[in-house]
Amino acid sequence: MKSAKFAVLAAALLSTSAWALDASSLKLQVYSVMLSTSPLCTSPVTVFSSATPTEVDFLAAPTLGSGNPPDATYECVIIKMSDLIKFTPSTSAGLCSASVQYTADVCRSDNGGTTQAPDAAGVPSTCTGTDAAPVSDAVYLYLTTNATAGSGGGSTFLQPTGPSSTNGLNLTAPLVVAGTAKSKFIVNATGKVGDDGVSCGMNPPVFGFKKLP
Repeated sequence: MKSAKFAVLAAALLSTSAWALDASSLKLQVYSVMLSTSPLCTSPVTVFSSATPTEVDFLAAPTLGSGNPPDATYECVIIKMSDLIKFTPSTSAGLCSASVQYTADVCRSDNGGTTQAPDAAGVPSTCTGTDAAPVSDAVYLYLTTNATAGSGGGSTFLQPTGPSSTNGLNLTAPLVVAGTAKSKFIVNATGKVGDDGVSCGMNPPVFGFKKLP
């Protein structure tokens, strides 16, 4: 088994339309990272875990953690995290300011948000807080190569239930752990920030892995 370190590489391109600003930072409070060889995220192995979350800027090339997963092709990454995310626009436009770090509660009671621990027998739990009064909940972010993931919206923190499930977010490429080969975890936040006429917000980035030479 090989030590697996998770580094993040972010793309940075400028754009100008209402929902086409880039993020210069994206901070998540991470408790643990798990890997599964199945696009349905079953029987995951834990890479690392902590009772206390660590704040990580996904756009600042951080090391999320390290561990020793068996050599395999992992089609799903599960990140246990706080549902309060912090982001900063790269430029100012509309209701978004490059000088402000915004906090968003991405799983909450007033948007029907639910989350589900891996292999939790299909039993989801309801997130708390509202847009006006955010509350931190521990949630599970499912990133999967399942092609239909994320197409339905509102099910980001639920485990995929089958090949046509919309649960989770799409992972553009799996993580391959083989010998001494290394991979980078790619988070592309290009064009994901904008306003809806009420507030500045952020849509989910694009996630994937890239083999290093």
